[in-house]
Amino acid sequence: MSEEVEVEPTEPAKRADRFYGAFLILLAIASATAPLFAEATLGWTLLLAGLIGLTWLMLDRTPRGRRAAAGWSVIALALGLYLVFHILLDVIPLGLAIGAGFIILGLAEFLFGMERYSHSNGARIAMVIGGGVAFIFGVTVPFVWPGIPNWSGGATMGVMFAAFGVALELGAPWRHVAKINA
Repeated sequence: MSEEVEVEPTEPAKRADRFYGAFLILLAIASATAPLFAEATLGWTLLLAGLIGLTWLMLDRTPRGRRAAAGWSVIALALGLYLVFHILLDVIPLGLAIGAGFIILGLAEFLFGMERYSHSNGARIAMVIGGGVAFIFGVTVPFVWPGIPNWSGGATMGVMFAAFGVALELGAPWRHVAKINA
């Protein structure tokens, strides 16, 4: 049996949402303006998004979408570490790792939007767009690697980060409802 329980996000959690949202929007601008789809740019922005995302999760006590947000942050961090420090580069081909990473990021972003923002159409739509762009990029990368256009990585990162950031900004002031099993 389950009951509806109002879960009011704390003020620090709302501030954390707003801060992480603004940070992701800045990363979106940096990614979109990067002149080339460079492994370093892609790696560092993902690494930063993952690190700050894990910090954001420590402050955010909202149960809705928590697993999807944690998965997004961990995958962004892992993919960033892979690209920046070439961890397991000999084991997993670069095109396959980027493709799989973006497919998982897209799915996690989509799930987070659906679970967390049932109350906010704008935030949910932003998350669906960002997740969809990441997913499509992830599916196409292994087929066209290494001949992928230079602008596509930065554009994908820009849309993905901007969508997540806008959703956090739009959804931060709302109250959340959680189902707790009794």
